[in-house]
This record gives sequence, structure tokens and C-alpha cells, in this order.
Amino acid sequence: MKNLICLTVLTVALLGASGCSNSGSANPSTAAASSTPTVEVAYALGSIKKGDKAHCVVCATREGSSETETVSETLDYKGKTYAFCNEKEKAEFISEPAKYAAASK
Repeated sequence: MKNLICLTVLTVALLGASGCSNSGSANPSTAAASSTPTVEVAYALGSIKKGDKAHCVVCATREGSSETETVSETLDYKGKTYAFCNEKEKAEFISEPAKYAAASK
């Protein structure tokens, strides 16, 4: 499973998937990484689908984004559904799920 996660992260990085809508203007290391988002980032299990509008948990956690985005990917984790604006953000969540899931509490 760990190899699959690493392969997914590497594949997305090599493909050059775009980040969040505002990721080009903020350096993730200097953005509001330590602040807890004030938006809902974990949804009722199965309530968010591709094409819906929701908050990307990675954007909200890493960049402090409070804008809803079109959901490109979803992931069910510990009884909640998380939305992502692209595959890269989903791979980031998979690499450190506890970090991002903790932001939703």
C-alpha cells in the first residue's frame, strides 16, 4: 500500500498537475500552513461527488483558502468524505492523512 501511495504521489508530480486556484500566488512553506481552516472540509460520508462545489481540504489547510472549488476528486477517510480540487491535492492528503484530517476537527 505504501508503494502505491508513493507511486501515486510521484506520478502526479511528474504529470505536473495544477494546484489549487490560488496556489500559484502562495508559497506553501510560507502560507498559512499553521492556521486551522475555518471552513468545513470534511463532509458527511458520500455527500460530496465530482463536479460539486466544496472546499478542498488541502487548499484550506495549507493555503488558508476559504473559497469553494469544483470537486475533481473525493476520498472517504475515517467515516467522512474529503473533497479535492485535483489529483495532486488528493495525493498530498493520502501522503499525510492525519495532518489534513486533524484540520477538520
